[in-house]
Amino acid sequence: MNLTQTLNQNAAQNQSQNLEHPPTENCILNHASSIDSTSPRNDVENPVSLKDLKPINRSKDLFASYPELAKIEDPSWDKAIQCSDVMDIPANQVVYDGHNRCNTFVLLLKGTVRVYHIAPDGREITLYRVTPGDLCVLSLTSLLNNRYYNVLAKTEAATVALCISEPSFKEVIGQSEQFRDFVLSTLSERLCDLMFLVQDTVFQTLQVRLACVLVRMFALADGNKVNTTHQSLAQELGTTREVISRILKDFEHKDAIKISRGHIEVLSFEDLERLAHPTAQ
Repeated sequence: MNLTQTLNQNAAQNQSQNLEHPPTENCILNHASSIDSTSPRNDVENPVSLKDLKPINRSKDLFASYPELAKIEDPSWDKAIQCSDVMDIPANQVVYDGHNRCNTFVLLLKGTVRVYHIAPDGREITLYRVTPGDLCVLSLTSLLNNRYYNVLAKTEAATVALCISEPSFKEVIGQSEQFRDFVLSTLSERLCDLMFLVQDTVFQTLQVRLACVLVRMFALADGNKVNTTHQSLAQELGTTREVISRILKDFEHKDAIKISRGHIEVLSFEDLERLAHPTAQ
């Protein structure tokens, strides 16, 4: 079953679940009222709200990551920022489990959040990542459409997020044309990214997709090595570790990379580029 069929099937399942079970609201990215609860939680490892711990310049930190938002001149936007909560979330923390709707508008100030889907057979595929300056398309659609989706989100590094409550978000989006334009523009860009993901998954071979992932990783790396595992690459691409190991071994035989425990070394970036773009040869 390809990605398009899987997402369509899960969308139908989620629609049925929405009718049978009203969404609960215990996501870590909900408003601070749920975070400050004294009841024990299984999905949150002591999240910290910095709002009352130390003074911070919310506008300065926010606009450094989202310069477009600094152009908004609206009292409702200023109020939303001042009433927001800042959360300090540890790495490898599941912040959305797919069973609840998200009722918070989240702006990342630091860190990375991976949004991914788990197939019925346990395979994972990365849908996208949220970094400072980005918006999460699924949390946005959850806010706007009062729905929840069968995906998970996990921090990949220590993350700081500014969280605006649902009432404040809806007030700003209703009153500020600049804010609406920013949200819709970012949303359309993210939807295009997801369309490209579906296109690559359906029409590109796994060898090409893996080579493209490695090219991006080496381009961002400081040096000719990247720390990764066969399992993490499999989760990135929605396949199994055994398949990834077989393809990597083929790349190694072509003298493009060298495989070591816990990391991969590039031997020829040009050869790896050719593997990623075979039609360009």
